[in-house]
Amino acid sequence: MYRTAALLAKRCGVSFDDGHAVSRLMSLHEIAVRGGRATLDGEDVSAEIREPWAGNAASIVSTFSEVRRAMVELQRRFAASGSTVAEGRDMGTVVFPGAVLKVFIVADLAIRAVRRCRETSPGAVPDVAAQAEALLKRDRRDRERSDSPLRPAPGAWWLDTTLLGIREQVDMVVAEYRRRRAELG
Repeated sequence: MYRTAALLAKRCGVSFDDGHAVSRLMSLHEIAVRGGRATLDGEDVSAEIREPWAGNAASIVSTFSEVRRAMVELQRRFAASGSTVAEGRDMGTVVFPGAVLKVFIVADLAIRAVRRCRETSPGAVPDVAAQAEALLKRDRRDRERSDSPLRPAPGAWWLDTTLLGIREQVDMVVAEYRRRRAELG
């Protein structure tokens, strides 16, 4: 959803560094997730927000408190419609602190960089070192922001995905969720 907010800013010619303007734009447009697809004013923008620039831009716009407040409201409203699986750097600490399962996912930096290269530039010759540097910069910015910094939620279940494929990750999270639900009765 932050990537979609960054796309909105880009389309409207608003600087990613202008949190007030980005949050105002958010109030004038509809950012949503429907059927696993990101939408902006009803338009499916899922592919566009996966372009290489979008992750960094999302990390920049997410540093502003007014953007974060608007986004948390949107995310909670979205989740109120039913069961939700949410992914993000503050889901367990800020957005859904009462969630049954909060997962803090980690992976080796080199593996993350390779995965990001494959995701953002399939078929291209990857620049893993540049991608690793970009990930480190983004992680640092997210850890050091004053509002909702990146950190594990209290009681979070840590999952190291370094040696796991996507299917294995999903299976492990679902199993842990079921275990916790069973404990709750």
